[in-house]
Amino acid sequence: MEIKFLNLLKKIYNIMADKILNWQWFRDFFNITIFKYFVTWFALVPIFAKLTEELPEKIKLQLNPEESYTITLLLPFKWEILWVSSLSFVIAYILYIIFSPTFVKRYFSLKDYKGFEHSPRWIVWESQKLTQSKSVDLDKFTKRMVEKNYISKIDNSEDFENKKVLVTKEQTYLMFEYKEENYKFSMPILTDGKEDKNLTEIAVREIFWEIFARFSDSKIVIRFIIQFLLLTSLVTFAIPFCCSIYSGLQYFLK
Repeated sequence: MEIKFLNLLKKIYNIMADKILNWQWFRDFFNITIFKYFVTWFALVPIFAKLTEELPEKIKLQLNPEESYTITLLLPFKWEILWVSSLSFVIAYILYIIFSPTFVKRYFSLKDYKGFEHSPRWIVWESQKLTQSKSVDLDKFTKRMVEKNYISKIDNSEDFENKKVLVTKEQTYLMFEYKEENYKFSMPILTDGKEDKNLTEIAVREIFWEIFARFSDSKIVIRFIIQFLLLTSLVTFAIPFCCSIYSGLQYFLK
């Protein structure tokens, strides 16, 4: 019964994971400059509201004894709605800043990663961060790395230091335990005891995207909250946006 329940939860998780946007999408979205104006609006609206709270809805201007004009200070929409929209966006942005994996925020692509001119050994240290994280799918990472022959199982009789990176003259390697099995991951790749630069370059590329994918799909609960907040922001922004269009059409159709 317990196994069936866990399998059901796993199926629900997989369905949700496919529907919820990943960290890479959030990173690209929050880097669009125009959306950052929501943060400005969030800060300015309370100031504007405080400055105008004593003003009447209409102000009469007397230009001369015969002519006068009335200025209406009402907006075509409730500014509170737009503030709620910006508030939802700001909260989502703060959650992104706090919880988004550093790997995804730092490296936009393999080209960015190579731009740091890391040694091929550095990918081992990045892999260590992944194995130490409790929010990534280590099962998928381990299976794919084994299938691609980049990590291998080691005998339990070998000296084993879990999740620790060790550096030798020839290689840097990581040992980690998963599902009661011990694994070893080493870089660079050696051929006849010497570094094989071609195979090492291919391996760095493949492993980079494996790490990137696992971090990008991590922390599903936080990603769900951010997505919900962004949808709330979109809906509440659409209301004043449509009101403004309607008001403008009324003016031009008079």
